[in-house]
Amino acid sequence: MRDVCAPVVVNRRIADVPPCGVRGRIGRQSHGSCIGTVSRRNEAFSRRWFWAALVGAVVLALLCPVQAHAAALSSDLVDGSSAVNRHLDLAALPDVSMREGELLDGDGRVLWARAPGVRMPMASITKIMTAIVALEHSRLDDVVTVPREAVAVGQSSAGLVVGERLTMRELLEALLIKSGNDAAVTIAIHVGGTQPSFVAMMNDKAQALGLNDTHYMNPHGLDAPGHYTTANDLAVLARYAMSKPAFRDIVRLRTVTIGQGKHREKLVSTDLLLGTYQGAIGVKTGNTNGAGYSVVSAAQRGGVTLYAIVLGTKSDRDRFTQAKALLDWGFAHYRPMQLGTRGTVVAETPVSSYLDVNVPVAFSADTTVPILDLNGTVKRTISVAPVPAPVEQGQQVGVATFKQGGKVIATVPLGATVEVGRPNPFEAAWIVAVRLWRRIFG
Repeated sequence: MRDVCAPVVVNRRIADVPPCGVRGRIGRQSHGSCIGTVSRRNEAFSRRWFWAALVGAVVLALLCPVQAHAAALSSDLVDGSSAVNRHLDLAALPDVSMREGELLDGDGRVLWARAPGVRMPMASITKIMTAIVALEHSRLDDVVTVPREAVAVGQSSAGLVVGERLTMRELLEALLIKSGNDAAVTIAIHVGGTQPSFVAMMNDKAQALGLNDTHYMNPHGLDAPGHYTTANDLAVLARYAMSKPAFRDIVRLRTVTIGQGKHREKLVSTDLLLGTYQGAIGVKTGNTNGAGYSVVSAAQRGGVTLYAIVLGTKSDRDRFTQAKALLDWGFAHYRPMQLGTRGTVVAETPVSSYLDVNVPVAFSADTTVPILDLNGTVKRTISVAPVPAPVEQGQQVGVATFKQGGKVIATVPLGATVEVGRPNPFEAAWIVAVRLWRRIFG
């Protein structure tokens, strides 16, 4: 049977032109009238085929929609395993075309990744490390003079003027919000004395953070041999930077004004997700010929923080579209699930010091855990054991274990909901006698 979505091929048959001199009903046709009649017939024939082909193409377009998730790859990693090994349909993955990328939660759990260990240029995402070193080796109220060397670097600029005096906080705002290369060089010279000395500090910090696939050659991120990072390393770096209150406060700003008097300058963030994407909180963009258009984005919703690392897209708009797609996918599939509520009775356990006395057992704490739904259903196992008297209220007498996809995702202690004292001597004697009777007579 022919595939309904196969391309339609129209074979046009060219009508034979009857030779001139063939007699018609009313006599011999002239050469010109012969050709004219055939031409008109061919035009009508062609028109019929044209409209038939057009209608057919429209019907096929409706029946055969464009393939979805064409950019998803079977090698993409979901929670540490490739989609092909997990037997996941590509339609379940983010539809993104970036060269490298990663999506992780606020605790560092990697939910999705593509080529996360491949080294590549990082462009102005470099400035995340520039800001970290500055924050750890200077004060926000330090007053810094802009050197001539800073305004000579060119390209992305915050409009700093030679000799202008700014606080370190203002320079960090120019660095992270406007992505000013002039701010990066000003910071580097103030903190490190020279740019090479500051870059050495950046590389030392990278090693201290375990960023073994990251190396810096400058403080601003312009392409240079030996200047590279990976999506994996940027994920670690972004989370570390966002743990610093000053950094976190700055990167979530859409606009800021720095300077004084005639040097007063309003800066607008290069992060287009701020104010347009629900929960967006930063962090940094980057763009060079070698790196392409890249961005590290973070967002918070419903108690979940996600970081999207997008490296190597083709346009300014594309990087934000793909970051949004990653974050949307994450918030759709990774949500908090309440596994247990303190005081909810889930079982009972025997008190071994008594006959046929059980203690109700309940969750000892509220427990909510983010769940990636692509890992399957969550299963609960309750484990309790007989407990001797006395039993105190709240005393742990068991544990609830939650598993998803065969992996333990949470354990919750179970506690007794009531107190049980020791039996008195008469009760103890009676219990011993009854147990002996049951043992003998069943």
